[in-house]
Amino acid sequence: MNYKIKRFSDNIFLITLPPVAPGFQDFIGVWLYKGEKTFIVDTGTSSTSDALLEAIREAGARKLDYIFLTHIHMDHAGAIGEISEHFPDAPVVCHKDAIQHLIDPSKLWEGTKKTLGSIATAYGPLKPVRPERLVDASVFNEASVIPVITPGHSLHHVSYIFEDCLFAGEAGGVCYTLPSGGEYMRPATPPKFFMETASRSIDSLISMNPRKICYGHLGLKDNAVNLLKQHKDQLYLWEDIIRNETDKSNKEDLFSRCKRLLLAKDHLLAGFSEMEEGVKEREKIFLLNSIKGFVGYIL
Repeated sequence: MNYKIKRFSDNIFLITLPPVAPGFQDFIGVWLYKGEKTFIVDTGTSSTSDALLEAIREAGARKLDYIFLTHIHMDHAGAIGEISEHFPDAPVVCHKDAIQHLIDPSKLWEGTKKTLGSIATAYGPLKPVRPERLVDASVFNEASVIPVITPGHSLHHVSYIFEDCLFAGEAGGVCYTLPSGGEYMRPATPPKFFMETASRSIDSLISMNPRKICYGHLGLKDNAVNLLKQHKDQLYLWEDIIRNETDKSNKEDLFSRCKRLLLAKDHLLAGFSEMEEGVKEREKIFLLNSIKGFVGYIL
């Protein structure tokens, strides 16, 4: 089914799901921990649920004890209906404000279509989850997994720390390794975005002193605290550049001006020039959404 499984240790696996659209290769992933307690972090999209189930079986997991959701955007939680049905004994742990949307995802789906258009169609709609399956992350206290409430990328975002590993979702932005071996990091700050909230969330994660960070998009890296600090600095750089542009009387082409300046001045975006054209088109969409989040916050 065109998925990939990468084993980082005896217990930690990254399942990279098939691309849902051109340019989405090596972008949507699910983390699997297989041990005394076995769990996944996020589920990917509804359209790739069959691939995820096959990959979990191939990785040797016959059951899941828990399903952890970092947030309920469709590329992270879109398959939760299918996956929770397949593993009926696994509690679904998420932010308390996400619970109502998982029970009745109709508003979430309409908002996703409005924001992402054809990409939402490629993701597929989210199926409802039975209320008794859902657990508020703020009161979860099992399996040595520590939920950390980290609003920023979304108001219902939760990160999870297990042993020395941080499952960050998008609380630390997007970070992945380029074919050349270099790194590309960008914010994930769609509307509505609140800078102070995102900054406090990153500080909360830094204070936990994790060694490894598992990104939702995409990969595991060892220098977690340094990468979180880099990302926080990046957010302040973006705020300065975008605020300067919004302060100008000329609001015409504001978003394209901001994108051009950010690509020129943010060294963490330097890898953009190395990307394949399809991947560049995907990144342009998410860069624009992130800029819109900052503009909304500033104005």
